Amino acid sequence: MNQLYFIALIPPSPLRDEIQQLKLDVRDKFGSKHALNAPPHITLLSPFRIEKENVDRLHSMLEVFTQGFNPFKVQFNDFSTFPPRVVFINVIKSPVLTEVQTKLEKLGRSNPELFNYNYDERPYHPHLTLAFKDLTKSDFYAVWKEFEHQEFRKDFLAEQLYLLKHNGEVWEVSETFPLANPG
Repeated sequence: MNQLYFIALIPPSPLRDEIQQLKLDVRDKFGSKHALNAPPHITLLSPFRIEKENVDRLHSMLEVFTQGFNPFKVQFNDFSTFPPRVVFINVIKSPVLTEVQTKLEKLGRSNPELFNYNYDERPYHPHLTLAFKDLTKSDFYAVWKEFEHQEFRKDFLAEQLYLLKHNGEVWEVSETFPLANPG
């Protein structure tokens, strides 16, 4: 049976809780709740399907992969949009974040029998979604008006990658993979 996963960074609390509250505020004010189907996260590898019998192999690959990276800083820089449906917290595209994402995508593409990852190649634009999919076009402009001039300048130390699994209703953390410790 195919199972649906994706790989992401998740900010630690209390920052994660603060971002979750922003998502709850958007739900309460504008009715857009789809972003609440996953914890606050920055996607590194978009959702892919994997056969249940290959999950252990995936875990092994990710354990090896994360040993090639030390923890690194992730910085948020205000809010932005993908009109006309997505409002998000902008993430600064640092060299190490780009390298992690590029190498993960390469791993996914070079193991199609495992990852079933065959998306069109697009430039990586790291972000943390606050509202999408169920956000109407008219509410999109109202949400953007609310966030457009707000500042959100925060950062966190990414110390692990998260493998999230869809349980049929929402995304849950399935496994974590610590980045190698520095020095």
